[in-house]
Amino acid sequence: MIDSGDKIVVAVSGGPDSVCLLKILFQLQRWLDVSLIVAHLNHGLRPQEDEKETEFVADLARGLNLTLAYDKAVNLTKAHGTSIEEKAREIRYHFLERVLNEYHAQKAALGHNMNDQAETVLMHLLRGSGPTGLSGMPPIRQRRFIRPLINITRDEIHAYLKQKDIPFMMDSSNLEKRYLRNRLRLELIPLLLNYQPRLIEHLGELASLCRLEDQFMEEEARKGLQMVTLDSSEHSLELSLDTFKGLSPALRCRIIRQAIKRVKGDLRRIDIGHIKAIIDLADSVRPQIRMNLPQDLIVRKIYERLRFSSGTEIETEDFTHHIIDKGVFKIPEINRTLSLEEIPKGDFLPSSASPNEAFLDLARLKWPLRVRNFRAGDKFIPLGLNGFKKVKDVFIDEKIPSEERKKIPILENCSSIVWLCGIRIDNRYRVRQRTRRILRCKIE
Repeated sequence: MIDSGDKIVVAVSGGPDSVCLLKILFQLQRWLDVSLIVAHLNHGLRPQEDEKETEFVADLARGLNLTLAYDKAVNLTKAHGTSIEEKAREIRYHFLERVLNEYHAQKAALGHNMNDQAETVLMHLLRGSGPTGLSGMPPIRQRRFIRPLINITRDEIHAYLKQKDIPFMMDSSNLEKRYLRNRLRLELIPLLLNYQPRLIEHLGELASLCRLEDQFMEEEARKGLQMVTLDSSEHSLELSLDTFKGLSPALRCRIIRQAIKRVKGDLRRIDIGHIKAIIDLADSVRPQIRMNLPQDLIVRKIYERLRFSSGTEIETEDFTHHIIDKGVFKIPEINRTLSLEEIPKGDFLPSSASPNEAFLDLARLKWPLRVRNFRAGDKFIPLGLNGFKKVKDVFIDEKIPSEERKKIPILENCSSIVWLCGIRIDNRYRVRQRTRRILRCKIE
């Protein structure tokens, strides 16, 4: 947890755990070769108690001749779909990050103990969790946040404080049963202790065991995710369903979690029910299907792909641009470029053409041309066919995702589709034996 020479920010609320942590680290600071900074955040939720706690922590830091980093939360209110505890936790971590950066510190020490760990494991179990949730709180998180007391029970902490005659503050909100953690601490755990007096230790050991196995499985999942990933960007990730379905069920669940974390940034508000629903979606016989997850995360099955994307992705609007002559034209709506040039007939080598190129009979075209995106009801005569076919049916044949169809440009001549860019030209505009002038089109 700690390296020689570390500067450690100690989060001190004034309660028994954080006071015990500070006193022990202070006693050990020379032996550990570390320096300490006391960090205290006033949440502003209990006006009288909060001020007394702040005064107590300030006196404690002053008595130990330690620097105090202090801040007060302003108008702490929960966001939609979150709890006040969740919001307070978020603000605490932002505060500690700020103190770490301001003082160029390496670690932030938190006072969580084995009882807190047991409560966390039970809470995750009741809410519906897998092995990761049963791992509880990691002793070291992000290599910055450490929990030196995580294997020490609350009784041991109180015994130490009593033996050393060390004062501390009591938080009255810990007795409020409207919070799930408090109800577990005050009601459920005392009841379970009647069945198993070593419940706290057993839950702590369970968390440690699950954490070891979880770390191994997460590493395997990282390798698996890399193997099945087809495409990724800042807000999206696409997996190969064919490869994904060949993996073990346990690994599939882990890969889904990692994909969500990659796109969303975290796994908050994601539970085992969501993971199962995504597995069902992947196994569905329907070629295209989608589901919405918390915090604007969208998961889609698109033929043989599984796509995770953030709701911040912008949908492509309808666009139309006129092209009055040959040249290079930008299509800003889809960030692509269309180039048109006339080439000698001798340079026409259809076998060497790329999918993003089209060669057209220029004599059959009339300027200006138009480039636009897909509209409902579009149809043309695909190369090699004699009759019309709906563009939508071509998209289905080519397994083009619904949300991608608006991003495919269509070159048009006098309200007639000439080229479904990157896919197929219209048979009427193909280069024939008698063609004299050839227009080379390229989309990039």
